[in-house]
Amino acid sequence: GPHVLNINRVALVAAAKNEQTMSAIKAVRQLKEDLLKQQAALPGDGRNEKILDILQRLEKQKIDLAVLTETLIGASVSKLKKHENAEIANTAKGLVKKWKGVATQAQAAASGGGKAASKSDSNNGTSSGGSAKSAPSSAKLKRLSSAGSSELSADAEFVGLPPHRINICKKFHTIFLTSKNELSKELNEAAVGQLCISRAAEVDAAIDTWSKGMKPTYMEKVRSLVFNLKKNGPLREQVILGQVSGDRLTRMSSEELLSEEKAKERDETVKNLQDSRRLDWDTANEKKINEMCGIKGDLLKASLFTCGRCKSVKTTSTQKQTRSADEPMTVF
Repeated sequence: GPHVLNINRVALVAAAKNEQTMSAIKAVRQLKEDLLKQQAALPGDGRNEKILDILQRLEKQKIDLAVLTETLIGASVSKLKKHENAEIANTAKGLVKKWKGVATQAQAAASGGGKAASKSDSNNGTSSGGSAKSAPSSAKLKRLSSAGSSELSADAEFVGLPPHRINICKKFHTIFLTSKNELSKELNEAAVGQLCISRAAEVDAAIDTWSKGMKPTYMEKVRSLVFNLKKNGPLREQVILGQVSGDRLTRMSSEELLSEEKAKERDETVKNLQDSRRLDWDTANEKKINEMCGIKGDLLKASLFTCGRCKSVKTTSTQKQTRSADEPMTVF
């Protein structure tokens, strides 16, 4: 009767709201991708105008806490607050301020709802005795999850996996948590905590797919990624923010996984090795050789030979073969 109709109506409203949220997330993700491309592009060719247009389109989007948490658009826009273009900087500041207000209101509403639920539970629990006191309310559990309780959420996220994969997920989770403090300076700490958990599971699933279920191959890739993610902070943050997917991370070459410092060291080593094979290396590096040997001033014009008359070292010389071929050349 009416009760069933009411339930169906609530279900339809929830489904419509969820569809709107997913549509908003998809649109914001696309705008975020466009924004990142423009930020990475070279100056000129209307770059500032395109960035401003993307920010203005973001202003028109209906963005709530769910969209902010899922897309992390706030992190990308926050980097533009100190942009050299004043209009872009002001627009970015306005957006960040607006989204912070949205997040604050949503958290306040959730906190208020949790208090009301806990009060209701305490009133209803007097008749049920100690059992009601020992079982936490669903609102409280929801509040714990949204606050980023890694222990509760991690166990729920990794449940059902084989024991060795659960251990690997926890290892990746621990590695990602090393970037939590840095990312929390610009993002909601709870959202970053949730992302660390989901990215750990995502990377593990990508490795399992890549290894086709073969445990030795799986463990070899795990060791490689664990080592590189520990050393490469920027790559670790890109994975957490979704800029590098788990599938992409799994297929990256050893050169791509290197940290910036290690990449520079490797390039320098390769350059030195290539230089050592050059036949004209001494000519190309004559200035550097002179500096290292302390040759400067008049000594730069000095020759290997001293004039027999004036004893000057500013001499020129030539060599000619005046004797048989098995004898050395004569210097003049």
